[in-house]
Amino acid sequence: MRKKFIKSIALSLLVAVTLPFSVNAKAAEPDILGVSALVMDMDTGEVIYSKNADDERSPASTTKLLTSLIFAENKKKSDLIAYTNNSANLTETSLNGFISGGVKAGDTISADDVMKAVMIFSANDASVMMAESVAGSVAAFSNMMNEKAKELGATHSNFINPNGLEINSTTHNVTTAYDLALIATEAFKSDWIKNVMAEKSTSVSVDGTTILIDTRNKILGKDGNVGGKTGNEDQAGHCFVGYFQKDGRNLVTVVLGSEYGVDGTNVFNDTLSIANYGYTAKESLYKEAGSEVGTVTLNYKLFRFFGPTKEITAPIVLSKDINLYNNDFNNDHAEILYKGEETNAWKLTGNKTVNLTLKVGQFEETVEGTIILTTGDLLKANLPLYGAALLFTVIVIVLVVVLIKLINMNKRKSRRNRYYR
Repeated sequence: MRKKFIKSIALSLLVAVTLPFSVNAKAAEPDILGVSALVMDMDTGEVIYSKNADDERSPASTTKLLTSLIFAENKKKSDLIAYTNNSANLTETSLNGFISGGVKAGDTISADDVMKAVMIFSANDASVMMAESVAGSVAAFSNMMNEKAKELGATHSNFINPNGLEINSTTHNVTTAYDLALIATEAFKSDWIKNVMAEKSTSVSVDGTTILIDTRNKILGKDGNVGGKTGNEDQAGHCFVGYFQKDGRNLVTVVLGSEYGVDGTNVFNDTLSIANYGYTAKESLYKEAGSEVGTVTLNYKLFRFFGPTKEITAPIVLSKDINLYNNDFNNDHAEILYKGEETNAWKLTGNKTVNLTLKVGQFEETVEGTIILTTGDLLKANLPLYGAALLFTVIVIVLVVVLIKLINMNKRKSRRNRYYR
């Protein structure tokens, strides 16, 4: 019951902001071709830039970041992975096309070479190898993908295959720029994935045949880019998830639905544009100190330690300024919550300072606030009851005094009667 009550307190303190970022003008944002895009600080989870970051779109082969993450969590580099019949059925962007006569079902490839084939060359057949080696089937692996996505907070995603190939215009993987940034951030924690993405070219061995592969990332090593994953499908458009390390900061960029163009560089130009913005953008004043950011419902005993339980709603104001990056994602998702377990109004009187939680998506930060509540507020809220209680007390005291006097009179009368006998 207490947990439910505390939860209701948190819910009661969702911030209603009508004019966020009204103090500082918004810096000019990049003009990109991508339909959806986002820049996130991987160390803090803050969204620095966003464009339609909640729109659900096909991610194409950027799907393979999640596929490789789950593979890395379940396999070692030295494991041997079997080439399957389902892998052999895929001819588009596949290892199968490198070998005369094709790769045979049952042939084995080291897990490290499978990772290279997927993350550098974007091999669709190798993605199926990953899936079937971990879960036994593509369907079972897709369930694992959805469970992992949900675990990471990517709640607007649904995956039906490990490679991102679109079956038709309506049947394909679905995610958002924000969800993909969460998935990509987790994938970057894997040294295996991180090191493979950093290679411009490498080789993989398939049944004794050495295959040379080059990265599809056209900006690797440029302006701090240390890796990424491309994608391109009819519904998805040209997509790219990029990783940047510069000036002591680690950023992930997502561009979905860009135009391929004549040379396939548009999505990379978009990426560099938003990455550079990410490194130069400054936070703006979101809410200033003294602003009321919500209310909290507290309970208390009428007479402090006893009596009926009452409720009172008190305003909460910020003790310090809050700064955020000015973008549509933060504007849509920012909320301030009071998660404190202290709900006794008597203990919170005197304008007590409390910890509030600024929450934007998966990003959370503790900020200071003040509950505006005095003892006088509690007394004022219950004047009729306190008045009735006072009147009752006076009546009781009067009755007690009268009763005592009557008892004393009876005692004196009794003594006089004994004296005159």
